[in-house]
Amino acid sequence: PGTIGVDSLTEKEVNLGVALELRRLLVDAGAQVLLTRETDRDFLTPTDSTLRSDLAERARLANAFQPDLFVSVHHNADPGGAHDVNETQTYYQLGDEGPSYDAAQDVFRAVTRNLGIDVCKMIPGNFFVVRNSEAPALLTEASFLTYPPTEAKLRTPEARRLEAEILYLGIARWFMRRSPKLESFAALDAAGRPDTLFTGAPTLAARLAGAFDAVTMRVDGVQVPVTVTDADVRWSGVPPLAAGTHEATLSARLAGEGASRARRLRFHVRKPPARLLLSVGGSPLAATRSTFGARVRVLDSDDLPLPDSFQVRLASEPRRVFTPAETTVVARGGEAWGYLRRARGVTARFAARAKLVARLVQTTSGTVPAARHALAGDSLRTRTGFVTRTPEGGAPTATTLARPQWLNRDGFVALTLDSSGGAALPRLAGFRRVGEPAEWPPRVAAVAGGALHGRRIALDPEGGGDDPAGTGPGGTRASALNLEVARALAGMLEAAGAQVVMTREGDFAVSELGRVQVAEGFRAERYLRVGHANAAPIAGHYFNSGGGRRWAQRSARTLADFGLPSPRVGESSKYPIAQVSAVALYVSLARTDSAETQLLSAGRLRAEAYALFVALARELAVEGAGRADMPDWYVDSLSVLTAEGRPIPAAAVRLGAALVVATDSSGVARFAHTEPGSLPVEVEDVRAPLRAVLLDSERGRVLRVPR
Repeated sequence: PGTIGVDSLTEKEVNLGVALELRRLLVDAGAQVLLTRETDRDFLTPTDSTLRSDLAERARLANAFQPDLFVSVHHNADPGGAHDVNETQTYYQLGDEGPSYDAAQDVFRAVTRNLGIDVCKMIPGNFFVVRNSEAPALLTEASFLTYPPTEAKLRTPEARRLEAEILYLGIARWFMRRSPKLESFAALDAAGRPDTLFTGAPTLAARLAGAFDAVTMRVDGVQVPVTVTDADVRWSGVPPLAAGTHEATLSARLAGEGASRARRLRFHVRKPPARLLLSVGGSPLAATRSTFGARVRVLDSDDLPLPDSFQVRLASEPRRVFTPAETTVVARGGEAWGYLRRARGVTARFAARAKLVARLVQTTSGTVPAARHALAGDSLRTRTGFVTRTPEGGAPTATTLARPQWLNRDGFVALTLDSSGGAALPRLAGFRRVGEPAEWPPRVAAVAGGALHGRRIALDPEGGGDDPAGTGPGGTRASALNLEVARALAGMLEAAGAQVVMTREGDFAVSELGRVQVAEGFRAERYLRVGHANAAPIAGHYFNSGGGRRWAQRSARTLADFGLPSPRVGESSKYPIAQVSAVALYVSLARTDSAETQLLSAGRLRAEAYALFVALARELAVEGAGRADMPDWYVDSLSVLTAEGRPIPAAAVRLGAALVVATDSSGVARFAHTEPGSLPVEVEDVRAPLRAVLLDSERGRVLRVPR
C-alpha cells in the first residue's frame, strides 16, 4: 500500500490516480506514454516476492519502452511519525547533472509555484528505479500523506488532477528547452567506417544538432581531449588504449537551456604483441640451486600489457644450463611465470656467463624479438619459495584484488635475506602468518575465512567541520570520536582484505550528498555510518532493506558479545542510508553527552571498531556461505600485566601479525577467533614487549612482563 494516511488513505491509490490523470494530459498533447501499472497490482511472483525484484520489473518495463523521460510518482510520510509535517521533494538521478537535473528543476519550479506547500526541496536521488533508468529520470514526492489536510484533499479527484496538471507543466517546460541533440556517435576504422572491433585504436566521431557551448567525451570513465569542428566532435586515440573492451560516453550542453542525453558506445581493441620483457626473481647462481622465478611480460607497441593468452618458451643460451632445459608457459593478462633451477653439474661461474631467453611460440603478427636476461649481476642473497594457504592449500592470492609486487599469482616469493640470514614475510592483506616466523616456506591463513576479501566498504564518520554530531560536557566532539572509530575500523578491514573508502579523512565538513557520491563512485557493497549522537543509541537501517536489518541485528548482538552497550535496532531516515545503493547501516554507539568519560577510556574506541569489524565479517561470511546462519566465532580475551600484576591499559595487541586491538583500563583485550588453530599475538608497547602463541584451549590467557 505504500504510505498510509491517518484516515487510512493509501499511497498506492493516490499515486495511480495522479499518474492516470498525467497520462491523459500528456497523450492529449501528443506524447506516447507507458504506465508501469494501470490498476492496483504489483510485480511480485510466488517464486520471488522480494521488493527488489518488484522494483527491477518496473525498471525493466520502463527501459524496454525506451522513453525520453522516466517519472516515478510518490507521496511521502514523515519518518518520525509526525502528522504536522508537510513538504514536497523532487529527486533527480544521482550523477546526471544534465537532462535529469534539468527535468527535475522544471518540475520543481512548477510544484513550488502551484502546489501551495511552504517547504519544497530538490535533491539528487539514488532510488532503485531512478538509479536503473536508462533515460533521464526523476521521482516526485509531491506531499506528505501523513499530514491530515493533505490526505483529505487527495481523496478528491480534483486534487489529484491538480497535481497531475502541475507535473505536466514541468514536463512540458523541459521538452521545450532548446537542448543540443546527439545525431550520431560511432567508433570508426582507418577508412572512416563504423565498427565495434578494431586492430589498434579507433577514431570516435560524433555529430550534434543545435547550439552547444560544452561537450564532454569520456573513455572508460576518463575525460579525453576532443577536436570540435562546427557540429562535429572527434577523438583520435590519444592517450593510447590497451587491448580489450572499452566504453565511451558523450554529452553536450547549452548553458541556460539544457543538456543532451549522454550516448554510450562499446568497442573492442585488438593489438598484436610487439615485444617481451624478461626479469628474474630469486638467485639463479645460488650455491643451494634454489628455485628462481622467470617473469615474462607480453607488451603491445604502446608498452601496454596484452590480456590475451600467449605461449612463451623459456630456455638458456647455451642450452641446458637450467632445469628444465626448456619449458613453455602461458601468459595471462600480459604476464607469464616459469620456475627453474641451475642444472646439476653446472657451476655458478659457468652459469653466470649464460643468458635466459624468452620467445613467443606462435604469433600471427610477424616476428616478435626474443627477450634475453644476463645473469652475471643477479644477487645471491635471496630466499625463494611458495606461500601456501592453510587449511585449504593453494596460493593465497585467489580472492585478493590488490596483489603486492613481492608475491606473484602462483604464491611465489623471492625475499632478500637480512643480516642474520633470515627472510621476513611482509604483511599480506587478507591473511595472517601461521606458525613460527622462521618457518619456510611460509604458511598463511585467511583472516575471517576470507569473508572480507575484495569486498568494497564505505565508512562514513558522522559530522565534521561545523557539525560536531554531538558534544560532551567536557567539550568532546562526537565527530572526532566517529573519525577515530572509522580510522581504526578501516585499518582492520584492509588488513582482512577489504577495499575501503572514507567519506571524510579529517575533521572537515562533507555534505550528505557528498557522502553518497563518495560511496557510489567507489561502487561500495556496504555502507556504514558511525555516530555517537546526543540521542538514544541505534543500529539503524533503511525501512525496507532486509540486508540492512540483518546487519543491524548482528551488530547489536556482537557489540553485546564484547561487553559493549547494545544499541536498539530500528529504522533510520538519514539521507545516505536511503540513497546509497549499497546495503547500509547507521550505528550510533553511545551518547557523547552522557557517556563521554567511558568513550575516552583506554581502548574503548578501538573496541567499538573491532566489534563492528567482527559483526560485518560475520554478516559477509553468512552471505558468502549462502545459508541462514553459521556458528559464531568464539570470543576470547588476553590480559596484559606488569611484573607486579598491575594491568597495562591502552596497550596495542597485534593478532596474527594482522589486526590490532587494545587493552582496556583493566588491561584486558577482547577478540574473536576468526580462524581455526593457534593464534600468534604480539603486545606492541614499550611497557610490555611480549609475544605468545595462544592455543584454542588457552582462553583468557594472562601475559605478564618478566621481572
